Amino acid sequence: MGTSRAHHFRKLVAGTCMVVAPVALLVGMIIHPGLEDSVGGQLATIASKRDSWLLANLVIGFALVLAVPVVLGLMHMLRERDAAVGHLGGAIGLIGLMAAAAYVAVEGLVGWTAAGLPDRAAMVTLFQRLHDTAGTFVPIYLLAYGVVAGFIVLAFGLARRRLVAPWMAACTAVGPLLIGVGVPLASGVLCLIGAVVTLVGVGAIGQMVLAETDEEWEHTPEYRGFRPRFGTR
Repeated sequence: MGTSRAHHFRKLVAGTCMVVAPVALLVGMIIHPGLEDSVGGQLATIASKRDSWLLANLVIGFALVLAVPVVLGLMHMLRERDAAVGHLGGAIGLIGLMAAAAYVAVEGLVGWTAAGLPDRAAMVTLFQRLHDTAGTFVPIYLLAYGVVAGFIVLAFGLARRRLVAPWMAACTAVGPLLIGVGVPLASGVLCLIGAVVTLVGVGAIGQMVLAETDEEWEHTPEYRGFRPRFGTR
């Protein structure tokens, strides 16, 4: 009984986070005041909508925290069919999530603080100093791309072992990739599209996990869409 409840609880947590995390990410992208390709322009945007900037970063940070059970859940789905790929993608993804959470927290707080300074020159200097700190912030920024790499590897494993529909795996890989490309290009539209695509892919996998039995969760079957319509005698 205890083991059965534990299996069910893990399934419930993983499936719920697969649905809620991308929803939170999408909400954060919607309320985000926008990305600019210059420090001055970014600070001007933040200053005009300081509350939105802070709230958006908090919501996105919350989504990244919820994404940890998502990665663990995808690893779980691969543990019997492709453990090596699951471990590789999961390890890269978890490192990336930790770095991305740190990036969002620091960028959000420093940007919010800098935008509130009365001296515009001091605002720009503070924000620019953050991005020029190669010894600390730059490595965190680069490590955050582990989220993109991790989800691509996990999606590849799920598709190769036919554990989810091809479109689910494709959206799970492409969504984070679009966001990863949109951030350095300062393209809020691309990031928003990426969040929508991520919700379609990861959210669909989450609904599938919530609908399956505890036995199916413990021993992930091949996606039903791949099975022959008529059985053989």
